[in-house]
Amino acid sequence: MEYSTTILLSTYNGEKYLAQQLDSILAQTDQDWSLLIRDDGSSDKTKEIIDQYVSLHPAQIKQLASDKNLGVVNSFGTLLQESDSDYFFFCDQDDVWLPNKIELTKAKMKEEEMNHPESPIAIFTDLRVVDEELQTICNSFWEYSKIDPIILSTFDELCVHPAATGCTMMINKKGKECSLPFNDDVRMHDAWIILSILKNDGHINFIKDQTMLYRQHVGNVVGAINENDSYFLNRIKEIKNVIKKNQQQWKMIKRLGFSSLPKYLYLKVTYRHKYNTKHK
Repeated sequence: MEYSTTILLSTYNGEKYLAQQLDSILAQTDQDWSLLIRDDGSSDKTKEIIDQYVSLHPAQIKQLASDKNLGVVNSFGTLLQESDSDYFFFCDQDDVWLPNKIELTKAKMKEEEMNHPESPIAIFTDLRVVDEELQTICNSFWEYSKIDPIILSTFDELCVHPAATGCTMMINKKGKECSLPFNDDVRMHDAWIILSILKNDGHINFIKDQTMLYRQHVGNVVGAINENDSYFLNRIKEIKNVIKKNQQQWKMIKRLGFSSLPKYLYLKVTYRHKYNTKHK
């Protein structure tokens, strides 16, 4: 059977939560999907878990052969390069998808494609922030991290303030084509893909619903940051990390054609004001 949708999952030492994530994908209301997994050099029992699920569900779950650690960006880039489908989801190993995640997102994608045929398109959603035991920390990741996708909608704005979380994203085939290949300046695959789609006259849209549980634990590669508590104090405490992230972001967006440092700094400052004014 051919599936119209491929879910891309990169794993690395994910034995603790992986089975729960895979079970949540298998429980989706929309079953028109295949899952392609690439392990990025795990040393725990992750590969054994993958092998078990591939054996139990050979029609829907496949494993991409891998023999070395590429890092999260290039691992997802390889998955995207090696997959062929009409639509693509990106999946993390430690979250839990709510049952209608694929159904809701695909419906929004179809609506967007009706409005913009033959265009690169990305759809993303909100998330519910939870702890290791899936107890709710905040019902809305956007609220928790002070993200407003209505304010953050243009190429320039999204160069400075990413709005889409990769593990909620769905892109169409045109979105894949304009995003590849990844290069050494790609900081995170999700931001690169969104910006590449906009750079190529594509469109992005979002769903306000929370479609998954975004698990926070000590092993998160990228976690949720509570922007409501001591924002500026936290930035001072993490100044080295903040500088490093901004340097990496600057290299990536320069590759895509954003070259004005004054504009970058201006948009950094003004977004916080816009958000606080709108949400006070």
